[in-house]
This record gives sequence, structure tokens and C-alpha cells, in this order.
Amino acid sequence: MKRHGRVGRQMYRILLLTLIIPIGIIGTIAAVLLLRQMNNRYEEQVKADNIRVKSILFDVTSSLYTNLEPIVSVQSYRDMFSQVDFDDNARYQYNQVINTITSLKRSTAGISTINIYTNNPVIPTDNYIINVGTTGLEEAGDVAEVAAGSGDINDPFSRYEWYRKIDPNAWDSYTCTHVPLNEYEDAFELTLVRRFNTGESENRAYVVATVSTNYLRNRLITTDNYMLASLSGEPAFFSSEYDDREKEMPDIISENTENFNYTGNMMLDGKMALTYVSSFVPYKVDKRFFVLVGDYKASDSVRDILRRFIFVMILAIAGPVISIVLYSRYFTGRVYTLREAMHRASTGDYDIIESISGDDELSDTFNDLKLTTEQIRENESKYYEARIREQELVNMQQNMEFKMLAGQINPHFLYNTLEAIRMQAIRGGDRDVATSVKYLAKIMHYVLESTGTSTSKLSDELKHVESYLQIQRLRFGEKVAWNFYISDDVDTDKYRILPLLIQPIVENAISHGLKEMDKNGHISIVAEYENRNTNGASDGEAEERQLIITINDDGKGMTEEEVLALNKSLDEKRNDSDGRGAASIGLYNIHQRIKLHYGENYGMTIRSQEGRGTSVELRLPESSE
Repeated sequence: MKRHGRVGRQMYRILLLTLIIPIGIIGTIAAVLLLRQMNNRYEEQVKADNIRVKSILFDVTSSLYTNLEPIVSVQSYRDMFSQVDFDDNARYQYNQVINTITSLKRSTAGISTINIYTNNPVIPTDNYIINVGTTGLEEAGDVAEVAAGSGDINDPFSRYEWYRKIDPNAWDSYTCTHVPLNEYEDAFELTLVRRFNTGESENRAYVVATVSTNYLRNRLITTDNYMLASLSGEPAFFSSEYDDREKEMPDIISENTENFNYTGNMMLDGKMALTYVSSFVPYKVDKRFFVLVGDYKASDSVRDILRRFIFVMILAIAGPVISIVLYSRYFTGRVYTLREAMHRASTGDYDIIESISGDDELSDTFNDLKLTTEQIRENESKYYEARIREQELVNMQQNMEFKMLAGQINPHFLYNTLEAIRMQAIRGGDRDVATSVKYLAKIMHYVLESTGTSTSKLSDELKHVESYLQIQRLRFGEKVAWNFYISDDVDTDKYRILPLLIQPIVENAISHGLKEMDKNGHISIVAEYENRNTNGASDGEAEERQLIITINDDGKGMTEEEVLALNKSLDEKRNDSDGRGAASIGLYNIHQRIKLHYGENYGMTIRSQEGRGTSVELRLPESSE
């Protein structure tokens, strides 16, 4: 009995040496390589986002610097701020400066505020030009909104925050200042200060421009990563979290850091994040910017992948271990059964009634043992044959199978049913209902026929749109009118188009352009061939003849910003659950279907003017083959 487990222990040793140890070693190496690869991938992503933020900030600061050139580089403006009298020429230059600033404010979305500060006593205060006086004891005027005497009495500029943070003798400086947003809060915005060259005159002038924080948020926040941007030695002027304004950069950043790059895990707002910090120097200004980008999801994702990998390794080891253990118990049990049978036969007990399962050498040995005992017990042959006959009885079982029949609705059944409803409406005198049912049947027929097909005839698509518009006319009455303008060289019966391209655009025009209008609306669909330039080339060799289908409405239209955002969103990766409007998702799907089917030179373009309607243009190949 003590030898019962020897075979099992041998199996366990083989399992340990051939499975558990190799899988453990390979799994550990694979886990290390996987973690390293995951960390490298997330580091590359956070570095790429950091480079993107730096590029945008460099572009914004460079644009701000060059936009101020027409103000500080004009000699006549410099002379105006240095002269001792305010004559007609000075008045003219004064107005020119104000016009330049006004035009710059209107054309540059990134500028929050722009003002010129001067201590020249002859220069009057205006909306954009502030006379600070000759000493700190003089009244600054209503525009300055700062009480006189708040700064150094020998330097009237010192009452302003931007001036106290820069070197007054520097020509160009970056700093950060507080800009009032309303009565209760202000914004901490990036500020560029450029000094006018007034020669040896004691009169000085500075142009001060701040970058809109909202503009930076719109351009920088395109991911879920945490972002900070700051100037050397100052709190952050930009943060992806609105409540983190003026947040201090981590201690790893010092003012003497040049070409700074740091990658690693860091605690940000109490959460661990994979962080990349770098710096750059802006265009023509000796002031270093620092940019921090942190990915909160990186550490969690790596840990989640590691947990899953460990779970898979445990399953990979546990499955074979359990199988071997169960099989070892099963095999040793069969060996023990055979040993017991042989022991009973050796003692003269030939009544071997146990059976051994399986189909291998053990079962063959057991069967041979039984055959040997049968030959010895010839006197019990009749009883043995009876036992054999009893074991050969077969119990018959009947299996009942039930099949679920899936009924399919024949489309012709639907058409016949709708036709029956239409005839009942005609007999009842309700022509509107009959007309609605007729066009609904046409729409259903087109949709069902288009299902599973890649293209349909352009004429069928236009008939489908006509049926949809007829139903809308029954709904809105004469408020909706339409016309089709098909060029003579466009054969609508031969040209094949992706099904259901035009109708969703028409539906969008009615829902968003005409539905809430007080006056009657009109929709036109134009199909014509045009020569279009491809790949952005300027020469005539790159022109291609395309079929242009234009859907116009005279509805309420959209603003320029809305049109730009909508056209931009057509090429962004999206989905139905990204929180955007259903109409936008529909237009996005149409644009992507065209590009995937025909190529990158084709697609959709949206044009609109507020109050004057919207135009949606579909660009398709000249030939549908």
C-alpha cells in the first residue's frame, strides 16, 4: 500500500521540470519585455503630445511677436512717442496706431488684450493707448484702472504688474500677468512686452499683448493628458485643468535648466502619471518656456496588462497541473485496481467482478487476467455466459429534437400590405394618408433593395430623395419646395452611386436648416461635371473631371466658425458615441464612405453663411465604373 503514490510522484516531478519551471521562466521574460514595450509606447505617446504642445506654443508666440512688428518697427510711430509736441502729424500717426491695433485685434483670435503704455505727457489716453504720467503721483486716467501713487514715484510704469516682472531696458520680454475677466475673477495670461525705440528721449513706450487662455485651451486640449506650460521662474500660465491656474511647476525644473528633458512617473494632483517635461526658447526672445504633459492612464494600463498577463500565466500553469493531478489519481487508481485483482487471483479468489476503465495496456492486462480466471473456472461457464448476456442488453433511448423555424418576412408581403392600407385610405377618402403610404412603400423598397448592394443607379437615388421630399411636404406643406438640376451630360440611368448618400443630407437640411424658419424654404440638388484640381497642384496637368452633386438650402445657415469646425471634423476619427450630434455623425459617415470607396481625392465639403443657407458638395469620379 505504501507504493501506491510512486507513479503519481514521478508524474509530478516530470510536470515540475518540463512545464512549470519553463513556463515560469518564459513568462517572466515575456512580462519584462511586455512591460518595457508598453512603457516605451506610452513614453513615445506622451513625448509626441509634448512636442505637439511645444510646437503650438512656439507657433503662437512667433505669430504674436511678428504681429506686433507693424507697431514697434514703424519709425513714424517711434517718433510720435518721443516728440515733445502733439501736432497734426502726431495726431495722424496716433490714429494710425489705433487703427493698426484694432485691425490686429479683429484678425487675431489668439490675442486677449493689447495696449501701448507711454510716459510721454503729450500723448492722450485712448482705448488702446494708456498715458501713465511722468511720475507715480500723477493720475493714470480711467483706462488704467489703477490708483495713482501705487508704484515708484520716480517710475510711473512700476504700478503695472507686467513692468515689475521684466527688465525695463530689454527690448522684448515674456512674462505672465493677471487680466480681469469679470468683476469677480481674472485670468493669468502669457504676456509679451515689446519696447519702442525712442532714441535718447526720456519718453518711453511699451506695447503689451496677452495671449488668450481660452484660445490656448481650444488649440492644446485635444487629448485626455494633463498639461502644464510655464515661463522660467513663474507659475504655469496654462493648465489643462481649469482649477490649476497659476500652479507651480514641479521642483525638478530650475531657472538654469537648458535643453531640459525629463521622463518618468510623477505625482500630479495626487495621482500617478507618466510625465514628460521639456523646454524651448521662443522666437527672438531670451526666455525659456517649460511644457509638462502627463498621462494618468499609462500606469493603470500597464498594471492592468500585467495583471491580465499574470492571470493568463496562472491559467496556463494551472490547467496542465490540474489535468496532470487528476490523470495521476485516475491512473494510479487503475493500477491499484489491477494489483488488487491479481492479488485476489493469487489467493484463489477467481470472482473478479471489477472492471478497469480506459483502452490501453492496463485494460488489456486486466482483460487477460479475467480471461485466465474464466479458463480456470470451467465449471462456472454457464453462469459466466449468463452474465455476458445480461451485460449485452442494450437500453434503447429515444432523442426528441425540436427545431426553431425562423420566419422571414418577404419584402413583397410588406409592399402588398402597404398597398392594401393605401387602398383602404383611398376608399375612406383620405388621400393624404394614401399618398404617404405610397411614398413610404417606395422608400422601403429602395432601402431593402439597396441592402447588401454596393451601388445603385443615380436615377434611383434621386427618386428615393423625391419620395422622401414628398412625405416631408405632406408634413410641412408648402414650407418645403425643391428642384433637381441635372446636367445634360450626366446619364443618371448609367451612373452608379453609393446608395443612401443624398437623402441623409436632404434630411439634415430640413431638420437643421428649414424646420424652424418662418418663411418657406427651398432645396435644390444640382448634378454636373466639373474639372477639379487634385493633390493641391497648381498646374493644369493635375486637373481631373469629376461629378459634382450639390445640395443647397436657403435655411438659417451656420457661422464661419461652425463651418470650419464641421469640415474639420469630417476627417477626424469618430464614432456614434463620442458625444457629438447625430447630424454631424451622419455627414461624417457619408464623407468616410466616399473616401473609402473612391479614394482620397473625393469626399464632401460644406459651405454656409449665417442667415443665407447651406451648401453640401459631393465630389465623385467622372465614371462610376
